[in-house]
Amino acid sequence: MAIAGPVLVATSLSEADDEVLRQGHQMASGIGVRLVVCHVLPEAYRVRVLFPQDAGIDPTVQEPLERKARDVVGARVAEVLGAAADAAIELESGSPHAAILEVAERTRAGLMVVGPGHTAHRVARAATCPVLVARPSPEGGGVLGATDFSDPSLPAVRLAADEARRRRVALRLVHSTDLDAAIAMASAGLAGGIPLSPIPDQTAREIAKDARERLLQVMAETGATGDVLVLSERPGAGIVAAAQDMPAALVVVGTRGRSGVPRLLMGSVAEAVVDHAPCSVMVVPLHLEL
Repeated sequence: MAIAGPVLVATSLSEADDEVLRQGHQMASGIGVRLVVCHVLPEAYRVRVLFPQDAGIDPTVQEPLERKARDVVGARVAEVLGAAADAAIELESGSPHAAILEVAERTRAGLMVVGPGHTAHRVARAATCPVLVARPSPEGGGVLGATDFSDPSLPAVRLAADEARRRRVALRLVHSTDLDAAIAMASAGLAGGIPLSPIPDQTAREIAKDARERLLQVMAETGATGDVLVLSERPGAGIVAAAQDMPAALVVVGTRGRSGVPRLLMGSVAEAVVDHAPCSVMVVPLHLEL
């Protein structure tokens, strides 16, 4: 596996996050790296109306809270993963996504594991390492990697191939030609918004054939074995449907960037897959060095 650095698992101690703990532990054990479990605490502020310069986090409240939280997190880890599980516990306070990213930077995490939801979106948008959005997934399912053939999508393809090899399961690479969207974009630039005619069937077949050949080339470059699939529908919906049909235990997608914007953006395809996939999704940052 090309991921280096500890696996950081973020848990709110809810029952739903037990699956996040399990998958994070499996990843750390399989890769052979340290497991770090992060829990975010609310900040306990003291208020000084007459002396506002003394306002801040009240250590008399925060410190006992952290001690208690560390004990509770440790007990939950032992309950879910077993008493022998070796995990470092990191506590942080503040907004969940910012606190998780702070711990990831502090521990130099190679992979973050979070549960689905708003926090997962915000973490994945700003992460500099892959983010696994963990949810219950088919036992023994394959790995599906999505690519648009751009350079930024290559790290996601490589990680999909690496993970399929590590799990010893099937790999499927997919690409969406999304011809309807191509027609809409082309016609939008015409004067008066004149719609273009549908792409002839023969042309559509040639486009699909070319895409399949490129997918096979990408597969060969990863050194992995598996099959490829060319989708004609919109990428987000197509990837979700392909994961359901496979069935996949993991979908790997890349983010996209915007020139001049310092933070990373997931993009509509990655967001749709994270929200609707029937299994766990690994979101790989733009230009990740592997």
